[in-house]
Amino acid sequence: MDKAIWAIYYDLPREGRKEYLDWFHRVHIPEKLARPGYVWAAHYEVVHPGKAFEKVLARLGREEDPALASGAGFIALFGGESTRTFHDPSPAQLKERQSAETREMVSRRINALGLIFCEEWRIEGPSAASREAEDVLSPAIQMGRYDAQGNDADLQAWYAQERMPGVERTEGCVGARKLLASSGAPRHSVLYEYVSLEAREENYVALEETEWTHRVHGYLLHPPGSPLVGSRIWPPQKA
Repeated sequence: MDKAIWAIYYDLPREGRKEYLDWFHRVHIPEKLARPGYVWAAHYEVVHPGKAFEKVLARLGREEDPALASGAGFIALFGGESTRTFHDPSPAQLKERQSAETREMVSRRINALGLIFCEEWRIEGPSAASREAEDVLSPAIQMGRYDAQGNDADLQAWYAQERMPGVERTEGCVGARKLLASSGAPRHSVLYEYVSLEAREENYVALEETEWTHRVHGYLLHPPGSPLVGSRIWPPQKA
């Protein structure tokens, strides 16, 4: 059972991108999955969030601290049995042991930011049965990270009482996970899974137009690179 996620957000230059992605999918992911406690991996290319979602993005508060910013081109996700999986050894310790090839490939990332999250709880959506396998994330995701500026109790109540019950009823939704940062900032994150980008665009935005949601958006601070919408590039999507 996975209860933790190591997320790496980054950009890549156009030159050498194909070579990097081939190495990441064919070599690096299998190496990570061979380590104790690693349960699954997924890799997403960030895409346009959709026209309907643009007005939501326009009203979100923004964190100005450049240290919290991330690349917004790709999201690599690794599922672990617990956060201990990713702290023993830690990312810094793994970096010290990297091969020359890994160091060279990882150096190609731009604005890379890694965060380790503990899963608080999760829900399943109406399309949960569409999951390809228990350890495979869905073809489309949305992932945000943010600070609640001292309004954590209200934020958590909103998730428990309004947002996640709404997600459970949203057509095309496979599920969602409420996350807390074990290392790094900001504190809160959520991962939504959808059967497709089209299903997310058509059905998700309606959840944003409630009085409580507008109040929550009034105090949340998103860093640059949040929220992001991604299309899965590994494992390859079925035709």
